[in-house]
Amino acid sequence: MRGSGAPPSASRGWAFSPFGFLRRVFLGGYEDNIPFLASALTFDALLWTLPLLLVALAIFGYVIGTGAEAGAEVRAVLAQFLPATPDDSRPFAAVEDALVSVVRSRAQLSIYGVPFFVWLSWRLFGSVRAALNEVFDTEETRRWHVGKAIDLGLALTAAVLITANTAMTILVLRAPWVGRFAAGLSAYVMATLLFFIVYTVAPSRKVPWDTALVAALFASLGFELVKRLYGLYLLQFATFDRVISNQNAVALLLFVLWVYTSAIIFVAGGEVAETYDLARRQREQRALLA
Repeated sequence: MRGSGAPPSASRGWAFSPFGFLRRVFLGGYEDNIPFLASALTFDALLWTLPLLLVALAIFGYVIGTGAEAGAEVRAVLAQFLPATPDDSRPFAAVEDALVSVVRSRAQLSIYGVPFFVWLSWRLFGSVRAALNEVFDTEETRRWHVGKAIDLGLALTAAVLITANTAMTILVLRAPWVGRFAAGLSAYVMATLLFFIVYTVAPSRKVPWDTALVAALFASLGFELVKRLYGLYLLQFATFDRVISNQNAVALLLFVLWVYTSAIIFVAGGEVAETYDLARRQREQRALLA
């Protein structure tokens, strides 16, 4: 019979071969121009970071209150994160005093931070929806107000989970090995949950839960890897006692690179999901024809 000498994976198609699957993912990423989509997401994410920080500081200010005890609370929290010093010279006094002043200005932070947070959330997660619709080869069919409600809901969810993920990462860097393992696992679970929600809700078309889970596991693994590498640089080289230094300039550039790399991983996760869903449909069709 003609073609009987072909390998089983070749005769059945790319959906049955791991290398064929990877090749399909790379081809899809090339066709959808992942670097371009990631650059747009990076720009919007960097803009979104500022109001997110302002809102977080405002909430922190309302939690700890005002007065002398508020300053003590802020300095106690900072003492958990900043490197210890052998004497009482307080090399980070400028950082502590600046943050205390910012937290005490919680009303002004709320006035300016919340509107910008809402506006830039619409911008960022609108771009996320557009990028995933491009990856999943679908058009946006939801009404404008529905899309904006989805954007804001995703932004609030992302803000909570990113804050919790960051706290877990800090514990990873400072805790003993048992604490590092528990905190690292918690950070990975929260990142997976965030990506799962985004991959499920953001695209205009319905994405099966197992497809979204595969994409979320892939994206969270890559995200945690590059985040740990960036955190190690900050721990080893960044200078907290002075703002202007060569190490901090490199840290700033690496931060932008980290956000861009994370955006590439996020869009690539969508490509993995699209390829996984297509491979499953092809296997199902082949089983029906067999």
